[in-house]
Amino acid sequence: MSGGSYSYVYCKVEEECVNRMFDSQLNEMMKDLVKVLHDLEWWQSSDTGEDTYRMAVTEFKKKWFKQTKIDVQKQIESEFEKTKDELMKEFKYLNDDE
Repeated sequence: MSGGSYSYVYCKVEEECVNRMFDSQLNEMMKDLVKVLHDLEWWQSSDTGEDTYRMAVTEFKKKWFKQTKIDVQKQIESEFEKTKDELMKEFKYLNDDE
C-alpha cells in the first residue's frame, strides 16, 4: 500500500464518514474529499506527482464551491429517482392483479 505521510487519514475518513453523514450531498462530498486526501497523501509520499493532487483539488473546488441551482436540482432529481426505484421494488407485489 502506498501513502503513509498522513497516517492514511483518507482511509479513516472513508471508513468513518462516507455514507454516514445522514445527508446525501454531504455523503457525496465526503467521497470526493477522500479522493483529495488520498491524492495529497500519495503526493507527499512521493507515489504520485503534485499535478495529480492539484487536479483533484481543482475538481473538488469546481464541484463544491460553485454549485448552481441547476446542480442542486439535478441532485434532488437523482435522489427522487433512487427513492422511486426503491419504492417500486418494495410495492412490486401490487402489480399482481388478483
